Amino acid sequence: MEERTLIKGNIKKDKEVHPGYIISNLNTGLIEEIKLNEAFQDDFPGKVYDYPNEYIIEAGDFNAHSHPEQSIYTDIVDKSWDLGTWCRNTIYRYSVKLQPEHIYYGCLRAFSRMLTLGVTSVMVSFYCHGNKGNTLDKEVLRAAKDTGIRLYFGRMNYDILTENAYEAKKDSQKSYFETPDEAEMNFYMLFGEMCDKDIIAAPSLHSIHASTKEAIVKGINLAFENGKYIQFHLSEDKGDVDLSLELYGMRPLKFLESLLKNKEVKSLEHVILSDCIWLDDEEYEVIKKYNMNVVLNPRMNERVKAGKANLEKFLEMNIPLYLGTDGEASNDDLSIIGERNFLKDKFTNVNSEVINSIGKTPFKFNQGYIGTLDNGHFCDIKVTNKEGLVSDVFVSSKNVVKDGNLLTMNMDKDIETPLKNLLSKLFVD
Repeated sequence: MEERTLIKGNIKKDKEVHPGYIISNLNTGLIEEIKLNEAFQDDFPGKVYDYPNEYIIEAGDFNAHSHPEQSIYTDIVDKSWDLGTWCRNTIYRYSVKLQPEHIYYGCLRAFSRMLTLGVTSVMVSFYCHGNKGNTLDKEVLRAAKDTGIRLYFGRMNYDILTENAYEAKKDSQKSYFETPDEAEMNFYMLFGEMCDKDIIAAPSLHSIHASTKEAIVKGINLAFENGKYIQFHLSEDKGDVDLSLELYGMRPLKFLESLLKNKEVKSLEHVILSDCIWLDDEEYEVIKKYNMNVVLNPRMNERVKAGKANLEKFLEMNIPLYLGTDGEASNDDLSIIGERNFLKDKFTNVNSEVINSIGKTPFKFNQGYIGTLDNGHFCDIKVTNKEGLVSDVFVSSKNVVKDGNLLTMNMDKDIETPLKNLLSKLFVD
């Protein structure tokens, strides 16, 4: 028998708040009915959540760019580090030592904190394969299932070794390394094991400096052929622009366009570009022309001194935008609300409601959509109190956070205590 959930109260939809109700299906996770300015009068056979007037019910946030395993580094980083220093003291120092339990508990920390901050869905770019096939990758998926977050898992192909790199960096790159053929095989093996309405496995690419042309072509086509989005760090660092000019004689987005024009890739519309800091005017036109999406990571970009994306230009050109946090250890936290507030402080000439709408373009996910509340969309909801703090969270109609506390796991006993024990042994040097 199908189980249904009724959620009643003040619902925020399309920038306005109205009293109403939402009926959703617990089996499919989808909204079946949403009514505004109407009260539900009949008896309801399923679970009922009735929120008083001081609470606001709205769509949960989508963190569109994340490296959740990096939450293991949150307690050892220095906020003054630039990107190179940050990498030297975190991922390039410890990646080769990471075992399944480090990935699992690090991701539990990240996903549990996201949920309590109102994030109901996350797109992950994961490259820490450790020369172990999908062994470490599966720990990310396990953590998502155990916490209850919705996961778009990007299995990233990293296939370049920097020959003149310092030893720890080179060793780390070797642990990430897979040939494009190996990455394709491992993607299909992971994809073949997946059967979950709340998890998607997809190909992913790293960047101009960590993905060869062969990997970029294969990855873009592999995602297209399997109906998936593919995410790619683009021009986060000015060095990637210089490298693209050196390798291909053109800037990164013109290079991607050349692949399409030469019929080496079948489409660019499914490509999601993260960061996009160091673009010229022609590159914005390329993004617009091929209907690509962009993920901004503003707080992380400023913290590691990478630069600042041109928000006004993206908005002027009506390019679809999403927001991400990158890793927790290179940010203040994993809150998308925090990213929006940061943009409001930095771009005071942009209407705050416009910034509030960033990241709320409906995003296809399996049999439904995320990002907004509508019939046929997933019932992914955050409920905020009169102070604007997240009180309750629902993912696929299931209540996973209540009164600010995670329901699926005990964050102290099940996550923090075992994680800190693991890290005390990992960080001994």
